[in-house]
Amino acid sequence: MFRKHCSSPDEEAVERYEFVLATGQQDQLLQVHTEAFAALTDEQRADLRTRLAANVDEADRPVDDRPESLARVATDVEVTRPGSLERVLGPLLPAIAASVMASPVAIALFPYGYAGSGSVWQDDADDDSPLL
Repeated sequence: MFRKHCSSPDEEAVERYEFVLATGQQDQLLQVHTEAFAALTDEQRADLRTRLAANVDEADRPVDDRPESLARVATDVEVTRPGSLERVLGPLLPAIAASVMASPVAIALFPYGYAGSGSVWQDDADDDSPLL
């Protein structure tokens, strides 16, 4: 299995966040997004709301800047169009990815080193070892 070697903590967080987006269930994504968006500044949440509103139908736009409202829309974007949330987040992606990966919710939902700090993601897997 090929793994990218990340050169910065931001890149590592984004790679792990991509894994969470690709493997998480809708309720799990909602939980981690709610917690991550709560860690953003007011300005970042306002920017996120603008970015989300520009990428969904008018009826689906976030009604306010509360983390719960933003998380619902962000999760719906990713569930209905897998892979598109990263593009929507734009320059907010590293900050959101870092918040998700530092989240106790993400660590609990995605164990085995895929969330949280440390180099488990890159170093613990031996690509040449047998599966059993």
